[in-house]
Parts: sequence; structure tokens; C-alpha cells
Amino acid sequence: MDKFMKVARSEAKTGLDEGNVPVGSVVVKAGEIIGSGRNLQHQTGDPTSHAELEAIRDASRRAPGQDPGELFKDATCFTTMMPCPMCAGAIIRFGFSKVVVAETESYVDAGTKPFMERQGLTVEVRREQSCIDLVESYYESDPEMGRIMRSRTRGQLKL
Repeated sequence: MDKFMKVARSEAKTGLDEGNVPVGSVVVKAGEIIGSGRNLQHQTGDPTSHAELEAIRDASRRAPGQDPGELFKDATCFTTMMPCPMCAGAIIRFGFSKVVVAETESYVDAGTKPFMERQGLTVEVRREQSCIDLVESYYESDPEMGRIMRSRTRGQLKL
């Protein structure tokens, strides 16, 4: 696991400890982390508080006044799960060039990989066992969420 995915996994672990689905994300540009985030729905009550959006928000706060198109141009989003349609849309909208996903085995993803690829993004999917294990430990504590996340009909993007 590279250093960027380690930070994303650490964010996911913190999210798990806080009672959230364990997803973490970092935004990397020019070899440096410019933003990080994790799912925060439990704390905020905001269903849009997904890890990828929180990482984008964090990067934007660290660069006040910078044009988002320039800030995220040629950036990479490292994330522990495949982005949902909402997060994929933000990644596309802000001009990222690449998404690196830790794993897609512990859940049924929403079908966003081909969507992002058609928009010109490179999507790299890995098999990071420690991230798989983190999600599986969450399902042990919340079997209903495990059932939902493994459902073939959950949030599928129809293209």
C-alpha cells in the first residue's frame, strides 16, 4: 500500500471509530496531499458528507480563493471505495485526472468506473486487503448495512 492510500485508510479507520461507513479519501497533486476526508454523516447529519467530498472541501479550504478548476487539474483522488455517483460527478466536475480505489470486493459499487472513464479519467482499482478487512469489520457491527452495501440494486448508475 502506498503512502497516499495509507492516509486514506487511516481516514477510513477514524470514520469507523466515529460510527460511519469506513471510507477515507485524499486528494493528491504534484506528489503532495492537498486535502483529506472521511465519511462524516454520523457527526453532521448531512447525507452528502462522503469522504471524497470532504477531501475536496478540505483541499478548497486550504487554498482559499483558488479556482477549483486549477486546484484540481491533474489531481488524483485516492479513496478506499469506488466513488458513488454524487462523488464521481464532483470528481469529474472539478477536473481530476485520476482516481485510485483501494478495493471493490466488500460491496457492490454503483457502476461509476465506466462513467468516470468515459469522461477521460483514469480509474485504477487495487485489492488492498486491509481496506477490505476494515469494511468487513464494519459489517460485523452493522449487518443491515452490510446487506444494503452488497445489494445489486443499491444506487446503480444506469448508463
